[in-house]
Amino acid sequence: MQDSTTIKQQATSNKPTFCTLFNIGNEHLTKDVGLIPYGMSEFHGYNSFMATYINGDYPNLEYTPGLSIKEVPRLSGDWVEDSCAWLAENAKGIDVLNLYHLFYFPHFVERSFKHAETYKKFNPSGKVYLKLDSCPVFGGRRPRAWMHPRTWRKLFRIGRLFDCISTELPENVDKVAKTWSHKVIYVPNPLNPNEIRDYKPFSERQNVIITMGRLGTRQKATEILLEAFATISSQIPDWKLKLVGSISENMNIASDFYAKYPDLSERVIFSDPIVNRDEVIELYRDSKIFAFPSRWESFGIALTEAMSHGCFAVTSDIFSSRSLTENFRFGLGSKVDDVEGLAKNLLYACTHKSEIEKLAIEGREATLKRCNIENICKSIAEGLGN
Repeated sequence: MQDSTTIKQQATSNKPTFCTLFNIGNEHLTKDVGLIPYGMSEFHGYNSFMATYINGDYPNLEYTPGLSIKEVPRLSGDWVEDSCAWLAENAKGIDVLNLYHLFYFPHFVERSFKHAETYKKFNPSGKVYLKLDSCPVFGGRRPRAWMHPRTWRKLFRIGRLFDCISTELPENVDKVAKTWSHKVIYVPNPLNPNEIRDYKPFSERQNVIITMGRLGTRQKATEILLEAFATISSQIPDWKLKLVGSISENMNIASDFYAKYPDLSERVIFSDPIVNRDEVIELYRDSKIFAFPSRWESFGIALTEAMSHGCFAVTSDIFSSRSLTENFRFGLGSKVDDVEGLAKNLLYACTHKSEIEKLAIEGREATLKRCNIENICKSIAEGLGN
């Protein structure tokens, strides 16, 4: 899985090098972290690679052909320390350094600052591309109370280190640009062109509501979805709810639900995370509705994937869902923690299949257009001045 070509060898080719520095697992390769360097290689003439600790095997490289992985030696066991040491040695062979996720936690601020500063120290002419999450700070909320003021001063000061900054939500572009006096571009998370399939009509799908994610966490609000489905289950007897993902925080969420609603044990199905991407895609394509009841999200990759495969979106009313559904033009939204509202929307979707299929098709087309990887990477290349 690991590419033996050295950074210096890559740098001597006619292609510029694009390095995504991120401590990845296999699952990151089919998200923005892996797809953007893949797209920069596939469509815009870069030699792209990811620099990371080696954290097991990477079978998802199959879905990003041409993308390679370089190992950051695990010397101290501290990612920032080891990756900065790696950067000091390899920065001159990197034309563009791609960093991620600055805003959510204080240690991400420190991490991005140290990586950018180290890179610029050893390669002053190199460029840094920072891809921001759908940051709630720029989405209208106040800075989190637990973040020290010194962190925020640094956050606003370090913009000078970045040559290109992007944000996942279009409404954040002007806010970030005003903060940092930078040209900021809109870059949603891309879809992998190798995973796009022909549309599968509802007549060939099952009556299934699906959700994916870290089940039982406070963020995902799984218990709200379960109660909403139980509320309307007698009115939609031919529908099932499938929940796919790890159960980490609330280990008893499944057993507690079955104890309370034993008659739903065959209609509410919990599944472990699915690693194989073809199986994930087919699960989307076999389902009609994607439920997304989260209390908060950064971007909503699972929702994007589900919509791209023709699922109708029933979500909580959070800023990422509003953006992805174009203010619920292609979906239904209810207030966070609103069991009754979510149940009402699920019932409507389950009993108006012709109407929601039409909207699901329109939502799929809009999602494929918005998240087109070739156009997204073109915006990045232009933002870098290429």
